[in-house]
Amino acid sequence: MNEKNAPKVLVVEDNKVTAGDFLRVLQPNGFAVEHALDAAEALHKAATFGPDVVLLDLQIPSAPGLPDEDVEHGFRVLDALLAADPFRPVCIVTAHSERELIRRAMRRTHGAPFVFKDDDLRHALPKAVNVALASPAFKMSRTVREFRALVDRNESEDVYRKFIHQHWGAILGPEYKDVRSPYPITRGGEIDLLAIRWDGFPDLWELKRPSDPVFRDYNGWLHHSLECARAIGQLMSYYDAAEKEPRGQLGYDGRRGVTVHLQRPRGFVVIGRYQSDAERERLRLENGFLAGLAILTYDDLIERAEQFLTFLQQHRNGNDSPA
Repeated sequence: MNEKNAPKVLVVEDNKVTAGDFLRVLQPNGFAVEHALDAAEALHKAATFGPDVVLLDLQIPSAPGLPDEDVEHGFRVLDALLAADPFRPVCIVTAHSERELIRRAMRRTHGAPFVFKDDDLRHALPKAVNVALASPAFKMSRTVREFRALVDRNESEDVYRKFIHQHWGAILGPEYKDVRSPYPITRGGEIDLLAIRWDGFPDLWELKRPSDPVFRDYNGWLHHSLECARAIGQLMSYYDAAEKEPRGQLGYDGRRGVTVHLQRPRGFVVIGRYQSDAERERLRLENGFLAGLAILTYDDLIERAEQFLTFLQQHRNGNDSPA
């Protein structure tokens, strides 16, 4: 594995001998590893090293050289780590076996891997890290983070189309079972994304740039920008085409021979970012009146993805269904 792209693991362990054993197990397995001896150093290295996974011994001292090892210091670090990045896996590595302590830790970590020090750590440590890295919530959080950075860079429309097509499960959410992009909607015209819902009906997604304004202020009143009005008109023309084209030419050939026809698709225009609370409220009201069409900003897409991500993280890191 390229060292630059190696998953980063922070080991929080006050015993230097034990920590050395952890490093000797993890580094040959392709992980970049840093070590912290106490709570203060753990929080500092979490901020500077930016680990993908943290292996945390709960019974640690609060600061260097202090003989005050206590599980409360470990829980303080755990809470701070989760507050800084709720979706970063924190695996508890401990010699304690008290049920209440285990329950307390697992409630906070939402079921992240738990390793006991009397396990065979040569196998248990790499397995715990790999399970944590494979968590759907963790993987999706990195996708959403990448998408947010991409939106901040204000790339071309095609960049967002390709990214969403590649990661549609994370960005558009669980409502869809398949997405095609680009999809020919008229002769010579293509919709950016054709998304098929689980009920079999299609949605049309037209993407514009994050820098394109949603509204313009005219004498104190918010009106659609020219860019937004054109996007809506473009989507409406696709609606007309879906009704006029011969049945079958606008069909979506699904798996197992099922064909979905674009007779009454829903439509979404994704454009711009919110510039004020007034714009957010105005768009919320407009979407309440629009029939079969909604205008979303890139901020809305990010928020939708984060809502689903929070659901995944709260239900055992996405590894189990809610009980």
